[in-house]
Amino acid sequence: MFRRLGGIIRENKRYILIGFSLMLIGMIIGYLNAEEIRKLAQQMMQSIQKIAREISGKDNPAYTFWVIFKNNVLAACSMMGLGIFFFGIYPALGLLTNGILLGFLLKLYATSGGSPIKLFLAGILPHGILELSAIIFAASIGIKLGVLMYEWLMGLFVPGRRAAARSKFSSMLKDLPLIVGTVVVLLFLAAIVESTITPLLIKSVIGQEMNMMKNIMK
Repeated sequence: MFRRLGGIIRENKRYILIGFSLMLIGMIIGYLNAEEIRKLAQQMMQSIQKIAREISGKDNPAYTFWVIFKNNVLAACSMMGLGIFFFGIYPALGLLTNGILLGFLLKLYATSGGSPIKLFLAGILPHGILELSAIIFAASIGIKLGVLMYEWLMGLFVPGRRAAARSKFSSMLKDLPLIVGTVVVLLFLAAIVESTITPLLIKSVIGQEMNMMKNIMK
């Protein structure tokens, strides 16, 4: 299974690199243009803030884990599934948007007087290694599925490309169960870390600075 997964990753490394690049570009845009996109970013963050208020109201690690895990799985699966219907545009925009929000938050934290590196290391990296890897992987597969759908549709009009497009699409669909399973496992582990370890790190390392940033966001 691990050998097969490694083969899938190697086979799709170009799309994974594209996905990583889109996330990174989004982060740079969000960080360098935080003031210009403040209103837009705050609108985009409304659903995240709603989830955060719901979690803080319960104050239950098990409930926090479930909410985080459920929402991340839905987001990842949406990026994969909707990539087919929109030729990879939806997952590409999803990565770019998530990157912009992440960059915006890092800049906002820096504006409040905190260190964005400290926020990244304590509040994002512990669970982000798993979570962001899963999201980028899922979105990258969504982008590839969109490209394959485009090639398949073009094959309807160009008979010489039809068989090749059908073969690529069929091979991708065979790999999909392992891909989805890998994404779900990564998000499961990430949700455990985010609901248990990350809050402790945030409280101990940047607790007071986080309160300052919340005031700036109002």
